[in-house]
Amino acid sequence: MNASVSESDEEVIALGGSKAAARSTSAIISEGVLAGVVAAAAVAVTFLVVDLVAGEPLRTPRQLGAMLLSLLGSATPEAGDLATPLALYTLFHFMAFIVAGVIAAAIVQVTMKQPAAILLFVILFFAFEVLFTGLVAFLDATSVSGMTPLQVALGNVVAAISMALFFRA
Repeated sequence: MNASVSESDEEVIALGGSKAAARSTSAIISEGVLAGVVAAAAVAVTFLVVDLVAGEPLRTPRQLGAMLLSLLGSATPEAGDLATPLALYTLFHFMAFIVAGVIAAAIVQVTMKQPAAILLFVILFFAFEVLFTGLVAFLDATSVSGMTPLQVALGNVVAAISMALFFRA
């Protein structure tokens, strides 16, 4: 059984004797949104575990939220204001993963017709890895002093595995 929200009897067509899902744009978007939410949640849980082990729960999203506030030109939040950076980062985090999920769902659709297009997944993963790691390093290394490239890589690997399992299920 496929976890894909777009698989239904009406959407499955025969092409040259084999079955392949022909999905509408709205089905691809719906599937991508769900995949993005799954990946974002998996990464959030991973960072929570890493932060709990370090003895400082929610440190990573607080630091990344503060970095986003800085990027937006906003003043640094008050020392006791945990909600603003957490809320901003959570919104950004889920929206970014939803966009990545929709792109991944579109790539899955392409690979159903052209299996060699799986290389797009590899390219997407490495592009995201380089983009986010570079963004964190470029923007303000001091605001993410506890954030290591290993943590970024771990989060991206967890996201990639989560999405792969979602689309495979």
